[in-house]
Amino acid sequence: MTTIGILGTGHLADFLIRGAAPHGYRFIVSPSRRAASLVCDHVTLAPSNQTVLDQADLIVVALPARDGLSILQTLRFRPEHSVLSAMAGTRLQPLSQAVAPARARCTMMPGHANAYGVGPSLLYPPDPAWNAFLATLGPVHSFTEEAPFVTATAFGALSGASFFLIETLADWFTRNGLPEAEARRLIAETLIGNATVVLREDLPLAAITPGVATRGGITEALVARLREADALDAWHAALDGVLDRLGGV
Repeated sequence: MTTIGILGTGHLADFLIRGAAPHGYRFIVSPSRRAASLVCDHVTLAPSNQTVLDQADLIVVALPARDGLSILQTLRFRPEHSVLSAMAGTRLQPLSQAVAPARARCTMMPGHANAYGVGPSLLYPPDPAWNAFLATLGPVHSFTEEAPFVTATAFGALSGASFFLIETLADWFTRNGLPEAEARRLIAETLIGNATVVLREDLPLAAITPGVATRGGITEALVARLREADALDAWHAALDGVLDRLGGV
């Protein structure tokens, strides 16, 4: 049974443990006020961050991005360590320097969806051991170059924002008479269905959209109102802001 050490015990650590534990992984986690709630048959609480490193060769870093690198620099890594950083905006070179002589890899994931094994994860650069671990949490997208990886990491913000979109839509249906539970399920099923079409169809999106927006129909009317309000293009501007924060193109 493979042991994964986790530095940082926020919500992400909880999601990763829930998703991977049924697939034969054990975890040792760094101490914190919240860490005690994670302890169970497959999770051990370490007395210090260094103990996590001493008892595991595979290390997930889920520390706050603002001071994660400085924390890593206080620890003693071994050449056999392989470190996977889930800290947003952290680049491979400074990460490698902080954990030397260990090997460094970077990832990004939605978090909550990974607890159910359906959330996509990014991996840069490719690594068999980390690919196997991330595959228990959902689809894995591996990158051999940093620039496209950094662009792809913006999906982390997109994932979080999608919950606010779903909440907004559910609120509209509820205010117009649909029971809240029914609204929530209907919206989620609609998005799952449409996402399945996108994944299975070979047609480009530009060839799919005309078929779902009949001339003079309700979809065309809704999309027209959204365009008038700049609600669709606003996603581009918002994601541009995220990419700027991530230091991308």
